[in-house]
Amino acid sequence: MSMRDLCKRLQMDIADLRSEVEDKPEPGLGVIGKIARELSLPKFAFFMSRPPELNGALPDFRSDDPNETQKSRQTVEVIQFAQSVQRTAIALADASANDLPRFAATAVLDIESFALSARKYFGITLEDQRDAKDAKAFYTLCRKKIEDKGIYVLHASFPSEDGSGLCLAHPESPVIVVNTKNQTRARRLFTLIHELAHVLMGKSGISDPFVRKNAVERRCNHFAGAFLAPKTFIRSLLKNATPSKHPDTDDVAWVSRRLKISQEASVLRLEQLGIFAEGSHSAWLAMVKSRGGNPDYSEKGGGGNGEPPPQEKTKLAKYGFRFAQVFSPLLARGEIDPIHLYRATGLKPAYQKAYFDYAKSLTSDKLQDLDLDDE
Repeated sequence: MSMRDLCKRLQMDIADLRSEVEDKPEPGLGVIGKIARELSLPKFAFFMSRPPELNGALPDFRSDDPNETQKSRQTVEVIQFAQSVQRTAIALADASANDLPRFAATAVLDIESFALSARKYFGITLEDQRDAKDAKAFYTLCRKKIEDKGIYVLHASFPSEDGSGLCLAHPESPVIVVNTKNQTRARRLFTLIHELAHVLMGKSGISDPFVRKNAVERRCNHFAGAFLAPKTFIRSLLKNATPSKHPDTDDVAWVSRRLKISQEASVLRLEQLGIFAEGSHSAWLAMVKSRGGNPDYSEKGGGGNGEPPPQEKTKLAKYGFRFAQVFSPLLARGEIDPIHLYRATGLKPAYQKAYFDYAKSLTSDKLQDLDLDDE
C-alpha cells in the first residue's frame, strides 16, 4: 500500500499524513488510531520493536496470477473472523473433515465426472433440487449437507468489490465465507459451490465466480456448473422442455427458476452444454446491462413484516450448522466458556444457547421451509 493509497482510505491529505509520520518524532495517537482502525490492527502494533506476524492476507483469484491484494477494512475483518473461527475449531474440536474428496481433475470430462461424484458424496439428490420451492430453499439444503461433512459455511457482508466469497482450506477444519452483500440467494448458491471447489482443491483465497482470469477459477467454475446442473439432470429439471437456442432474458429467467441457480450461472451452463448457442452468455449480459443491470445482484436480504427476525435465526444464518454442531457440545462440557467463545468468534453469550438449541431442533422436514435472514 502506497502513502497515496493510505491517504485515500483515511480521507487525509497526503501532506498532512507525511507531516505526521515523517516530520514529527512520534505521530499523534489520533492519527495512529485512524490508521490502526483502517488496517484492522491494535494501536500497540505501531510501538513494537518488530512488526507483528500478520495472517490476514489471502491470494486474490480474480487476477491473472493470484497474489495478495489490498482489501477494505471490512473485508480484512471478515477474513480475521473466519480465521479465528478456524483456529478455535482446530484447537478444540475432535471431529474433522478429513475424508473429503480431492479435486485434482483438469480435463473437461474428468471435471464433469468428479463434480457428479462429489455431489453424490454430499448427498444432494435430483429430488432435493427438483422439489425445493425456490433457490433460497435449495441453497439452505446444500449448505446443510455440505456442513454435515465437516465444512464450516459462514455468512458475512463485505464490499462486493473485494469478491463474492472466500475459502480457508484446511485438511480438518475448512471454512467457506459467502458474501451476503448484494448477492441473491441463487447467486450465493453458485458462490458456495465455487468455494467448495477451492476447499476440495486445498486452495485458500478470495474470489468471484464470474471473474475467471486464471486456470484455477475456470476449473472451480466448471465444477460448480457441473455440480449444480449435472448433464444427466438437466432434462428432468427443465421438465423435458426445450428452451430456445438463442434465449432472451425471459428464457434465462425461466431456466434459472427451474434449476434453482442464478441466471448468469444458468446461461453459462446451458451454453457450455450446447443447449444454448455459443455466445448466449455475452448476449444475455448485453441485454441485462441495457435493462438496468445483472438481476443476480440485489440488496434485498429478507422479507417479513418489518419486524426484526429472531436472533437464533440470524445467528444460524451467520454461523451455520457446523458451528453449532461443534461448539454447542464443547460449551456444554465446559471445554470452552461463553466469554472465550465470544472473544474467538464474536457470538455473544446472550445468544449462544438460543442459537444452539434452535439449530439442534431443526429436523429435515423443518429444513424444507426454513427461512433464514441475514443480520
